[in-house]
Amino acid sequence: MKISLLSNRSSFLSFGLALSFAFAPLAKAEDLTIAAAASLQDALADMKADLERELPGTTVRVTAGASGTLQQQIAQGAPIDIFLSAANRPIEELEKLKQLSPGSAKQFLAGELVLIAPKASRLKSLNELNSASVKRVAIGEPRSVPAGDYALQALTSLKLETALTPKFLYAKDVRQVLSYVERGEVEAGFVYKSDLESVAGKSVRLVETLPASSHKPIRYTMAVVAASKKQESAKKILNYFESQKAAVIWTKFGFNPLTEKSASVEKEKSSAPK
Repeated sequence: MKISLLSNRSSFLSFGLALSFAFAPLAKAEDLTIAAAASLQDALADMKADLERELPGTTVRVTAGASGTLQQQIAQGAPIDIFLSAANRPIEELEKLKQLSPGSAKQFLAGELVLIAPKASRLKSLNELNSASVKRVAIGEPRSVPAGDYALQALTSLKLETALTPKFLYAKDVRQVLSYVERGEVEAGFVYKSDLESVAGKSVRLVETLPASSHKPIRYTMAVVAASKKQESAKKILNYFESQKAAVIWTKFGFNPLTEKSASVEKEKSSAPK
C-alpha cells in the first residue's frame, strides 16, 4: 500500500511539474528601438535583418521623423534606445540634459543638400527660384528639421533668403518636402541627395547640389540614450553602423560613411560658416 501511495505521489508531482512548465509564460523577444532622422528610414529598413542578426532574439524597431521632434520625445522620456540625428544640435541639447550615455555620440555619415523639382519642371538652377513662375518652395521647418536649417543657412549665405521666404511651404520632415515636390504641390524643394534614392525620390528631378561652403557640414550623429536598459545591445548596433557591411548599404542609399571611426561631435561645433 505504501508503494502505491509513493507511486501516486510521484505521479502527482510529475504532473504538477509538467503543468507548471505548460503554463509558464513564454520568453518575450527583446525590443530595441531606434529613433532616426526621416532620411535614414529606407537604409535602416534595408539593414533590419542584419541588425537583428547582430542581436539574436531582439526585434529592432525604427521610429522615423524630424531630428528635432525626436529629440523632444527623448527629452520627455520616450522609450528609445538609440538616437540617429541628421545634425549635431539635437545631440548637443540632449547631452546638456545628460540624457545620452556619456561618450556614446559619434558622427558616422555625411550628406549633401540638393534642390529638386517635379519631373516635368524646367527649373535649371537655384537662382531661378526668384522667378515669378515659382510660387511655392518646400523646406523643412528649420527649428526641428535639420535639412530645413541647412537650406536656410545656404539661402542666407547666397543672399536669397529674403526673396524666397514668402514662398516657403514648411514641412514636418524632409520626406514631406519630397512628397510635396513629387505631387507637384510646389515648384521646388530642398532635400538630401540621399532622399533621391527612395521610391518617391525616383519621381522628382535633381536641379542642383547646393555648395558645401554655403552651410554647415551635413553630419549624421548617433548616440545611445542614457535611460535605455539595453546599453550593451545598443553599443553593438552603433558598432555595426560603422562596419564595412553597413557602409555598403549607406552608400547604396546615397550617404557618405565617414572614414574616421570615432569622429567626435566636438569637431563640427566650430565649423559653421561665419
